[in-house]
Amino acid sequence: MDMLPAEILADIFCYDGLSDITRQVCQRWRRIALPIWLRRLPLLPSDPFKDTGMLNYLEDLSPHDRLFVRALDVTSRRDFDTSGGNLFHIDVADLSCVENVLLIQSLLGSRITDLSMTDAGWTPHSLADILQTCLLATHHLTHFQISLQKTESYTLPDLLDCLLYLYRRDSGRLKSLTLDLSQSLADDQWTAMAECVELQHFHLGLHRNSEPVLPEIFKLAFPKWTSLSSLYICQPRFLSAETLQCLYKSLPAPGQMRELRLIFEACQASQYEQEFVEMIHTMPNLQILEAHLDWTNRMMEHVALTLSDLRELSITCSSVEFTCAGIQYMVWGQALEKINMRTSGRIWGGFLEAVRKRSRRVRILVYGAMKWGGSVDEWE
Repeated sequence: MDMLPAEILADIFCYDGLSDITRQVCQRWRRIALPIWLRRLPLLPSDPFKDTGMLNYLEDLSPHDRLFVRALDVTSRRDFDTSGGNLFHIDVADLSCVENVLLIQSLLGSRITDLSMTDAGWTPHSLADILQTCLLATHHLTHFQISLQKTESYTLPDLLDCLLYLYRRDSGRLKSLTLDLSQSLADDQWTAMAECVELQHFHLGLHRNSEPVLPEIFKLAFPKWTSLSSLYICQPRFLSAETLQCLYKSLPAPGQMRELRLIFEACQASQYEQEFVEMIHTMPNLQILEAHLDWTNRMMEHVALTLSDLRELSITCSSVEFTCAGIQYMVWGQALEKINMRTSGRIWGGFLEAVRKRSRRVRILVYGAMKWGGSVDEWE
């Protein structure tokens, strides 16, 4: 290990969790691992030991080392792993926890470009204070994520004002925007987000008590996002042909899409099958496709024919007529590495062989209530 150059060690230390361990081994490893570990700093103010320890640690760090901190994860969640099973606890952060978060943020200055916040356990007033202070302390953000799982947090006028301020201030810099919401966005929020013309990744997760995303919203925002290449929409509503058609027709450059994830309630595929096929033909460069819909053999056939660069496919199909038998002779792209499939239909062994013709490295995970056309051994 001592003979490896620093560049090689840095690549190794980038794996999840390694930088936290290796920075404590020796002085050389610390110099290499510390900047990697500091790229994303988790703040867990509901845990007094972690909170106090992080604050003291940052105070002892040299100003030069603090420069490496570019991302903050602010959450009040705590996970406990016990031998008797997994337990999940959510604590409400008190005023001292909020003050510690603000102190930690003040030590890092304006260098934060990636901010992630979760409201579980925060009081609504605390969340608004932290968000407002973080935004005022940063010059700009390129990545922003917020999870608002409590309705009372989202309905605060001060919090909404902070989000509008973020969109307008960083409209020319935001590359990634992730929103997990308990309520739908108002029109002024969408209008402000539409001005984020450099957006490359958009993630919208709406909980069950929210209103559906209307096609008019797609027409408002999507045409201005000319750099968009990754899209995630989770909407606990039935998918309509109008919504699907408006989604891809509103994109200024669907051909540049690399990742598409659509999570909708399953309904009769006949209501959107044609629109889905048309959408796939406008996005031939997709590498990751996740669609929890009611799949048909025709939809799968067009995916296999059109998406030659597909690396990962995740589908859920409730139709008992989905057999895969009609595409067993289709030619799948060489890049395919992973298939996640859940279905109550009948899966034919020919589907597996169609995939194996192209790549034997592919991982196929099939789960649910299955009626096998081939043997279980064959799928293993």
